[in-house]
Amino acid sequence: MAAQPPSYKTLASLSRMNLLYQLQSRGTMTVNDLAEATGLHHNTAREHLDRLINDGFVTCAPEARDSKGRPKMLYSAAGGVNTELGSIRSRKIAAAQERAEQLRRMLPLLPVGQPTLAGCTGPAAQRQLDALDDHLDQSGFDARMAADGDQLNLHDCPYSEMIREHPEVCGVHYRLIQGVLEQADGPLRAVGLNLSNAPHHCVIDVVAAPAASADEPAEEPAGTHTDPSRAAPRTFRDLRR
Repeated sequence: MAAQPPSYKTLASLSRMNLLYQLQSRGTMTVNDLAEATGLHHNTAREHLDRLINDGFVTCAPEARDSKGRPKMLYSAAGGVNTELGSIRSRKIAAAQERAEQLRRMLPLLPVGQPTLAGCTGPAAQRQLDALDDHLDQSGFDARMAADGDQLNLHDCPYSEMIREHPEVCGVHYRLIQGVLEQADGPLRAVGLNLSNAPHHCVIDVVAAPAASADEPAEEPAGTHTDPSRAAPRTFRDLRR
């Protein structure tokens, strides 16, 4: 059996997903607040948070205070664009680009210049596409793009057992996908999630938007679209080459 990808191992823990869900839903929280919200012992919660931080899904910073004493640590779901040199999220984007370039060099006969998601072309869209492909691959998803290029189809969810009892996990993954596209800093945005056939098949709507809109609030997962599999899908990995 092939080894599970790194991000899959992190996100396959229901405890870690519950912590991430709380942070995405409620904003910045302390470890004690998170422990109470999830029913975890605060030491256990801290261990899971450290794992999420190491994979770039959560950030942590000390509380700003004027009084003496040790400040509380504040945890947040990673979001927006982190431009800090050497940050985990920026390193992941760079590593995704490097892997994609290596693949393109190894397979030089593959066609290039094909339409990408939402009809976007150019270096910024390609960077986002490489980052998204890498994230989905590392998280264990089988992703395919619809022929019209406006939808991303995810098949045979590797988290299906978790999702049957905890459907909110789908929203966590959707927001992670939004965050990857934001961090890669280009025109592509994930704007809708169709869960009508989950966990066997879900559909993410993608549009092109100006890069400046990255600071706008992320949209909630919503919208059941008609016949999401209306077009014969092509492999997502092939489209990014």
